[in-house]
Amino acid sequence: MTTELKEKPGLSSVLLAWLVIGPVLLLIGIIITLAIKDLQSGREVEIQSLRDKSAVLIRSFESGARTGMGMRWRQDQRQILLEEMAYQPGVLYLAITDRSGKILAHSDPMRVGSQLYTAQQIEALQATGAEQWHMTSFVDQQHNRHNAFEAYRFFKPLKRGNGHGGHMMNMHRAAETPALDNQDEEHTLIFVAFDTLALDAAQAKDIRNTSILLFILLLLALTSLLALFWARRYRRSRRQLQDEIRRKEKLAAIGDLAAGLAHEIRNPLSSIKGFAKYFEGRSPQGSEEQALAKVMTKEVDRLDRVISELLALVRPVDLRLQQVDINEVIEHSLHLIRQDAESRNVTIHYCRDNALPLVEIDPDRLTQALLNLYLNAIQAIGTDGSLAVSVELVGGERLVITVTDSGKGISPDDLAKIFNPYFTTKATGTGLGLTIVQKVIEEHQGSITVASHVPSGTRFTLAIPVRQKKPEAPEHGDA
Repeated sequence: MTTELKEKPGLSSVLLAWLVIGPVLLLIGIIITLAIKDLQSGREVEIQSLRDKSAVLIRSFESGARTGMGMRWRQDQRQILLEEMAYQPGVLYLAITDRSGKILAHSDPMRVGSQLYTAQQIEALQATGAEQWHMTSFVDQQHNRHNAFEAYRFFKPLKRGNGHGGHMMNMHRAAETPALDNQDEEHTLIFVAFDTLALDAAQAKDIRNTSILLFILLLLALTSLLALFWARRYRRSRRQLQDEIRRKEKLAAIGDLAAGLAHEIRNPLSSIKGFAKYFEGRSPQGSEEQALAKVMTKEVDRLDRVISELLALVRPVDLRLQQVDINEVIEHSLHLIRQDAESRNVTIHYCRDNALPLVEIDPDRLTQALLNLYLNAIQAIGTDGSLAVSVELVGGERLVITVTDSGKGISPDDLAKIFNPYFTTKATGTGLGLTIVQKVIEEHQGSITVASHVPSGTRFTLAIPVRQKKPEAPEHGDA
């Protein structure tokens, strides 16, 4: 299991985000549904308009053909009628074919005698006496391909009157007409094709308007999410700029207390240690009195160390910044604990990187912080383990130092408290070591994070800038 010291998003933030995202997504879904219905409705209206135009055009030509039969028009006169009707706005062509798809008449005279469709395609159209339609393509004389709406049905120029007299008149007219008029109406088809510019333009306009509206909604949703993100980040930052103030106030209070009591405590401690040394020297070698005197001396030293660490924690420190090679600082700090590590059979891993730039730090203070981390790691390992240190340059501006051990790890409950003053899980620890490490890193304008893999180890990550930013000078008139 891996536990990292980081803030988890609260339920209120997630709920607030969904309260913004949910309605926007719902609105987008509604708009898409309405847009699809509107597109379908607009398409149906345009198609119905084209169907009405094609029906009128076909019937008009049939009426003209019947008139021509009565007036004994020549074939070229009917061809002229066909060409004239094709001049209607939006009409691509009119054509009459037989059942094999061969063109008997066409608004383009050059097409007469060629194939409009193959016999199999004509069969697939399943033409009847009622107008039918389909979407197809049309290649013009410039070899440009266009979308086309094509209506078709059987050509019926002979049907006009009713009864026996009408039938005889039609028979008489049919006998006097040229080859086109002699075709049986059940074997002759008429086609009329319209361009789909209006249909395509209407659909394109609807799609464009819908796209613009969806883009606006998506932009609104993105803006809302960004606003939530920045608001949440601001709250988190404000809660941290507050936690830091409380922590510093706590350290300041401890500092005031420590500063006031340090001298008062150290004076009697010095006396106690002197008497303990006196009795240790006067007691017989190996006696109980001598052992007790040594214990007193050891405890006095421990109290003095606690006071020194406390003063180091709360006192403001002026960093002695230098341009140093971070490799040398790390190698020196590892050398100081190498003997202790070897006695516990702890293997140290570090690979020098000569490509790293010089870093502006206080080498003594950073060495102190690293030593605290190393000693904690060795104590967590016990015996037979490894301690690994690595450093890399990130973004050309920050050095990231990682200290990883194979110890027992830190429990999730303790992980959030390890930087608190006087928090310790060790029987002889002061609870100030990691607090001092955090203070040193923050003095270098850096940050420290920790991740623990229970029970396989802990990783501390220190990030410090290569160059320290100078504090801004106060403006004139500032207090």
